[in-house]
Amino acid sequence: MIAYVGGKYRQAKWICSFIPKNISTYTEIFGGAMWVYLNGNINCEKAVYNDYNPFMANLFSCCVEYDEFLKWINSIEPQNEETFYGFKKDINAMYKMPHLVSNYMPLFDIGTKYSYLATQTFSGIVNEKIKMVDLKGKYRSKFLSFRDRLKKKEIQKKLDILKVYNKSYEDMIPLVDDKNNYMYLDPPYYGTENLYGFHDFGLQDHDKLQSLLKNCESKWSLSYYEFPDLKKWFPEDKFRWERKEYKKASMASKDKKQSVGVEVLIMNY
Repeated sequence: MIAYVGGKYRQAKWICSFIPKNISTYTEIFGGAMWVYLNGNINCEKAVYNDYNPFMANLFSCCVEYDEFLKWINSIEPQNEETFYGFKKDINAMYKMPHLVSNYMPLFDIGTKYSYLATQTFSGIVNEKIKMVDLKGKYRSKFLSFRDRLKKKEIQKKLDILKVYNKSYEDMIPLVDDKNNYMYLDPPYYGTENLYGFHDFGLQDHDKLQSLLKNCESKWSLSYYEFPDLKKWFPEDKFRWERKEYKKASMASKDKKQSVGVEVLIMNY
């Protein structure tokens, strides 16, 4: 729905081309911006969003109630510095009480302020140090793009069958694991875990995750960049590997070419 660190906006259609047809429930364990579901063609009866970040989970809970949420965000002027830093102060105060966000979703006030910050800062990262990206009238605000996206009937149709959770991957995977279901997993990439807000995912969790996945009945696919243990955990003679080069938009600058990364998609089917 929004620009977000590690988001799969560019890769969504490629990833979707490998997802099985006619699945009962589609789940994103590390939901983030949920671009694969929203930007792809997925045929499912139900969809599930999960993210450990309570502010992202609350944002999607608000999006599910899109008619009400649009009432909150319709009249807000983008690229307003006073509004941005006022909202930042309010969200910073809530950082000390994340359980309140998780327990009372959807909180439309919090969702409005968080979406305003996330769409007008670098890579959608919202923390205590963020600054507003001043577009100086040269580009359209991503807040307006987010609002327009929420008004689209095809997006609303997908939100109508979406259920939102705020759990750890360890709690969420057993909850949705079923032979008729499918899971897409896009964990914090190896060595970049600290880029994400409100996470509890460290280097050791990559090992825990692969162990959990090997015992799943669900069909699943897993996004990563390659790192040393990956082939040991998921040998290519036992799991399907697909690779594709992508330009890293977040790494672009005026005088530099975009760097290229090789996206790896690992599947158990």
